[in-house]
Amino acid sequence: MPTEEFWDGKPSRLLSYIEAYRLKTKRDEEANATNVDYQSWLTGLYVHQGVQVALANSFSKRSKAKYVKEPISFTQHQNNTADSKEKQDTRVNNKYLEFKLLADAMNKNLKKR
Repeated sequence: MPTEEFWDGKPSRLLSYIEAYRLKTKRDEEANATNVDYQSWLTGLYVHQGVQVALANSFSKRSKAKYVKEPISFTQHQNNTADSKEKQDTRVNNKYLEFKLLADAMNKNLKKR
């Protein structure tokens, strides 16, 4: 609130500024909470990737699993064409099959005992 308006203006205008400040503070806190949630989720994603690589390399002799070489970025806009969607689906299916083979091999070793 400008000083002139504070001293020479109507007292009711002060309440408007107080309410605007309260709303701005609330919005900033919500944005900060969302950012913290996102950062926590992203940290969990990196930990998941690290554990996945460690387990794959520990339990499989022929595993070539490697940790990501570049940071995971979700801010880059990707073209959602049918071709890139198909490539993404193929990658997901390949990861699923790798995990299934690993789980089957581990279960087979458990049955032998």
